[in-house]
Amino acid sequence: MAVALLAAGALAAFAAAAASAEVIYDNVPSTLPGNFASLGFAATSTTQFGGEIEVAGTARKNPTVTVVMSSWACQSGSWESACSSPTNKKFKEPVTLKIYEVGELGAPIATKTKSFKMPYRPSAEPVHCTGADAGTWYDAASEECFNGKAFAITFKVKLQRVPKKAIVTAQSLNVAVSEPAEGTLSLGADPTQELFLDSSWSEMYCEGATDVGTFGGSQGECWGGYQPVVALSAN
Repeated sequence: MAVALLAAGALAAFAAAAASAEVIYDNVPSTLPGNFASLGFAATSTTQFGGEIEVAGTARKNPTVTVVMSSWACQSGSWESACSSPTNKKFKEPVTLKIYEVGELGAPIATKTKSFKMPYRPSAEPVHCTGADAGTWYDAASEECFNGKAFAITFKVKLQRVPKKAIVTAQSLNVAVSEPAEGTLSLGADPTQELFLDSSWSEMYCEGATDVGTFGGSQGECWGGYQPVVALSAN
């Protein structure tokens, strides 16, 4: 419940900001599912991950950016074994958001680092989540079992103008990603299926990529249309 309230609070913050601003890109559903697929930074030797967006409307100044994350952390045990999160305690973790001009990946046009109180994922549920799902938690709303728990965080970024096409990335933990079949994109566009990342693991890039180990595009559409779950509003 506490995790759900945190996610609802972050989405409410985005909604409140949008009330006095204009939503210009929205790939975040109004109600978060129990979890999304996600990119784990430690597991994939990745230090930065994001995607290209195309914003709508006319507002461009000082965007509020919502990023959906996925928490796999447990208060005791691990997501693989005996995960237990019996209280509402949270852990603090810094997240860095960066915005780039498309084609200008040498330096971001905006950077914001902020520490957030992250929720632990719920405890393992042994009644509904058994067999291949053993050790996962149970989401009663969808009647599904998940390893991670989706929640949203929000940044307020000082930027004179968001480009019509921009690359938005995050640095920390697990960033949620959606696929086209989930239909989460409600405003704006995803102009490319290429993702943008910095990883020392070559499997994060498409076959034949030449920029492994430096920040750049995946150099192909091998990600199959997955996009980070983010939203922007601006003044």
